[in-house]
Amino acid sequence: MKWIFGRTAMWIWVTLALATVAFAAVQDPQLPEGDGKKVLQTACTACHGLDGVVRLHLDKEGWEGLVASMVSNGAQVDSKDMPVLIDYLVKNFGKTPAAAQGGGGGNDAAAKKILEDSCTACHDLDLVASQHLTKDEWQSVVGSMVAKGASVEQKDMPVLVEYLAKTYGKK
Repeated sequence: MKWIFGRTAMWIWVTLALATVAFAAVQDPQLPEGDGKKVLQTACTACHGLDGVVRLHLDKEGWEGLVASMVSNGAQVDSKDMPVLIDYLVKNFGKTPAAAQGGGGGNDAAAKKILEDSCTACHDLDLVASQHLTKDEWQSVVGSMVAKGASVEQKDMPVLVEYLAKTYGKK
């Protein structure tokens, strides 16, 4: 009887330990300290996690547009906190040199970077991969997403559309 109880207790302990590790692995990333961190944690996590935020790497204009879009969708950010939040985002999650060079080159690596930085902020790649659209249909989708706040610069749109049509186009 003791052996069965001990074995059961061990399985429960192992299960809880694994669940704790798994839960910790999917938690939002650690944010750098600074003015705006609390605003970001409070306003943004009311609707979604922060993993998309840390992957975006937008310039100031991109962050301003995204924050304005989120506020118009219901995010609670006081007007006096908006510049603080945007400065925090630009400083900590602004364009990296690689992201700044990402567009305009027409190569697959640049287009993939745009896709990963911009599109996956709201969608996972499974959704993109399941579409199988023509180049014109991808052009329409990308245009629609940019109109809704996706952070794709005008000069990067043809590169992204070409990549989407080639990689995820109709077979």
